[in-house]
Amino acid sequence: MLTARAIMTEDIVTINPKAKIKEAIELLLKLGISGLPVCDDEGCLVGVITEYALLAIAYDEKIQSETVAQHMTTEVLSVDIDDPISKAADLCIVHRVRRVPVLHNGHLAGLISRRDVLKSLFEAEAPVCTA
Repeated sequence: MLTARAIMTEDIVTINPKAKIKEAIELLLKLGISGLPVCDDEGCLVGVITEYALLAIAYDEKIQSETVAQHMTTEVLSVDIDDPISKAADLCIVHRVRRVPVLHNGHLAGLISRRDVLKSLFEAEAPVCTA
């Protein structure tokens, strides 16, 4: 059984909830990604900030000086490092999310994207979910 640990990306960029929105936008654009995990000073996942949430600057440019904490999603869907990848696939499908944080003892250990799931299935040539 493939687990989250086997397919997750460990080299991830995070942002602190105290960071300014402008910094989050700069990171997303520089890295060509659509979202960032938000971690506190202890490395615990406290939210996610996405380009979708950041579109609010289209209505008010002053938002750039607000904090990530003011605009992040705090109800984060995640999987444990030893969960089967079917759980990550389920979250991506049911909740239409692009990425799923992987936790280990409450700390962010990695991320699984929809592409990671597809790649692992393609390479293994086996279904992730069983009926």
